[in-house]
Amino acid sequence: METTHHAYRLGRCTINPLENKLVCDDSEHVLQPKFIELLGCLVARYPEPITREELINLVWDGNHFVGEKALTNAIWHLRKAFKELDPNSSYIETLRKTGYRLVQSPEKIEQQPKENTPSFKRSQLYSVAAVFILCVFAACVFWYVSSYQTKQHTAFVMPINSIESVTASPGREIYPAVSNDQHYLVYSWRLLDKSADLYLRDLHFPEHPAKQLTDSAQTEGRSVFSPDSSTLYYYRYTQSNACEIVKLSLVNATSVVLSECRREGGTDLDVSADGKTLAYIGEYVTEAGETVSRIKLLNLESDNLHETSIPCDDYCHINDESVSFSPDAKYVVVTRNVENDQQALFMVDVQTGQAKRLTPNFAFIHGVDWHPNKNLLVFSATKGGKRYGFFFDIEKQKLINTQVAGMSSPRYSADGSVYFHQWDIDKVITRLKIDEQVASSPFSMLSTNFSSLFPEYNSVQKKLLYVSNESGSSQLWIVNPDASSRKQLTSFPHVIGQIFDPTWSKDGRYILFSVLDKGQSTLYLYDFKLDKRQALNIPFAYARKPTWSSDNQSILVSDNDYVYRFDLKGNNLGKVISSPAKYAVQLSSGDILFTDNNKAIWIKHHETGQEQVLVDDIYLARHFSWLYVSKNEYHNARIYYFKVRVGDYRISYYDVVKKQHFDVMALPERAYSRSSGLTYVDDERWLVYTGYLSPEIEIKRLPAAFLPQ
Repeated sequence: METTHHAYRLGRCTINPLENKLVCDDSEHVLQPKFIELLGCLVARYPEPITREELINLVWDGNHFVGEKALTNAIWHLRKAFKELDPNSSYIETLRKTGYRLVQSPEKIEQQPKENTPSFKRSQLYSVAAVFILCVFAACVFWYVSSYQTKQHTAFVMPINSIESVTASPGREIYPAVSNDQHYLVYSWRLLDKSADLYLRDLHFPEHPAKQLTDSAQTEGRSVFSPDSSTLYYYRYTQSNACEIVKLSLVNATSVVLSECRREGGTDLDVSADGKTLAYIGEYVTEAGETVSRIKLLNLESDNLHETSIPCDDYCHINDESVSFSPDAKYVVVTRNVENDQQALFMVDVQTGQAKRLTPNFAFIHGVDWHPNKNLLVFSATKGGKRYGFFFDIEKQKLINTQVAGMSSPRYSADGSVYFHQWDIDKVITRLKIDEQVASSPFSMLSTNFSSLFPEYNSVQKKLLYVSNESGSSQLWIVNPDASSRKQLTSFPHVIGQIFDPTWSKDGRYILFSVLDKGQSTLYLYDFKLDKRQALNIPFAYARKPTWSSDNQSILVSDNDYVYRFDLKGNNLGKVISSPAKYAVQLSSGDILFTDNNKAIWIKHHETGQEQVLVDDIYLARHFSWLYVSKNEYHNARIYYFKVRVGDYRISYYDVVKKQHFDVMALPERAYSRSSGLTYVDDERWLVYTGYLSPEIEIKRLPAAFLPQ
């Protein structure tokens, strides 16, 4: 069936490829051309399925780097559009290990013959044309004026193969900075298991190795060049957790500390185009003793390094985390924490401190830069649980999503190209067979096309619970251990934030999980039997890693100081442990294991109430990155844990009876997610955790020719 130009029906809906429209009854969606093209491929193949590889070849010209993510995104948007317009019908089916197939039968709509219409006189045509031009002009004026009132959200279709790789070394290459003559690139490079240092690469000779600029125990971060490219300014964190602004001469390799920057939270710096002023995020202690951020200005022409602060206007108690000068240095654009700890971009007058909000809220913003000769910002932000690059046109008040997943800390070069590091690390549920005579390697349990994390197995339901972004946003899913019968349990709106820490009740009836949205954490109880969820009114701002009591009648939650017990209606039943604790697990015996830091696991005996150290000197990756496995036919009771030391990352266990530590496997850094926890599949003797597909991060370039005009 030819679908390039002809309209066709699918179920109750009509698709018009020429107008990129999806119409159901009296409602319609305008979709991206790629989405319509993808839908046309499914229609043309109906009733047979079509593989992901074929779709990438047909729609994205075989570019798997772009197509893998773009295909998943397109399928999600098509399903979402159909669901909104026709909620009671299914249109696209996913076939495991095969691809996709249409559920509805397509029907071509024949074009109606044109009716004979009377001819217009030339004067009538002129009149109609004049009216039409006036209407278009009025519409343009209305749009232009209203664009200042309402920010325009625009999708950005980027040509295939437009993104170029600049670096490709092992480890993490982040925070790019390009000299004004576009000759040199400086970035922070952290080899796995080593500290970060600054490196310089000659862009005229990319085949030459990078030159190391710093070699210290400090962690060097973002840097900026002086206009003449002779000097580099950067910030670094010392081992004592101090933050320093450093000036490094690239001529004679000498450095000097200029000032102190913000220690807690994010910091940043930028140099004005004339090279006279350095702006950076510093600290200020209020009269009430509260430490907040200030945008500080350092006069680089002054012998005594005269320092001032931009007035704070109405935002004296809001923290800034990124800063970039306008081309004329009259303004800076900054990232500010706003309501519920979300972030937005503000434009600040350097002289008066008056601030104007530019963007809506984002969960997190990862760097911002101002175009060298346009009022066009580029920044990275997390939206819907995924990190993307964005442009913001200040004059038109237009927000543009690049759809580049993982774009982070973007910086313009002098010609308007954008350099960035691509932090797009997918996570996958991984299993490791234990108690075998021959050691096994970790294996991925689920598809690697999506991020999946927080695995939790229940032996009663024989289901693995996890969190995935497969549907386009963070949702709860379950699956059999053999990866069959995947099912989505929750359907939070796409705008809702991230789901954390799902955990089964021991009888498999309930699932407890938290949702972090707009800076606040809400605890939910999901009834697996009734397929219903309800929010629990727990009065903690951030409830991480809740667990169940041994009788399934209450939950244990920490306020980050002490662990409390709540019933299933959200009533506080008091402290569980008298000692400070951040995480606790109640065993079937009634004993409670708990941690307050990363170096010891304690036990509270249920019979005596006595609290004592059970495991000491343990080097946990996180205070909750451990799992108690009761005694079975293969081994004594054990505590499995992620072990982290400098350059030493392992999965280990502590034998509770022998009171000894044993290593299961040594792993490279970032081979496992420290915050996603461990679970155990008893029938298979699998240790299951969240691993990273690849810990590599590289510098990329988006040429100026592909930026929004």
